[in-house]
Amino acid sequence: MADVNSIETYRSLRATIKHAAGEARVRSVLIVDVDRKTPSGVARNTALAFAAAQERCALVDTNFRGRHVDGLGLADMMKDPSVEVDFGPDDDGLVVVPAGSSGDPDMLSSDRFTQTLDAIIEKFDYTIVTCDVYPGSGDAIAIAPVVDAVIIVISAGVTGREPAIQARDALERVGARILGLVMIERPKRWF
Repeated sequence: MADVNSIETYRSLRATIKHAAGEARVRSVLIVDVDRKTPSGVARNTALAFAAAQERCALVDTNFRGRHVDGLGLADMMKDPSVEVDFGPDDDGLVVVPAGSSGDPDMLSSDRFTQTLDAIIEKFDYTIVTCDVYPGSGDAIAIAPVVDAVIIVISAGVTGREPAIQARDALERVGARILGLVMIERPKRWF
């Protein structure tokens, strides 16, 4: 989030989340990337925008696929509720709850996930949740009903109209409250 335009974009996204109209206040948001190989930095940058505004915000990583993080995290908390995870901020002032050392994507559909995420949400003003990309995985479909809102991220020149519509429809079918769509662009010049 170095340049001025990026900073302003994430401030606007923060304001959209903070002031979203509806029956209930939005405190937890799933940010799901569509039709990409890997998740973008939109979730982290959004969480950083909250942290910069002195809001207590956590970034929760639910991506259990293909990697195991040293140390405790979300999966460990789900397996054993007595596990204590350090909720201290990182170098950027952001609280990150890593995926953990031994997670299984099927855990995201469990009551334990809902209980663990609810416990995290209660500790912070805002919780940003990130997951593996859609449609490469169904994680977003499992997580969307548990959070207050969803933001869909697409890539200009990469994500087609059909994948974006299919993602929106799939999320709406499970009751997701979609706040909007974020389009990220590829650099105009490649070096």
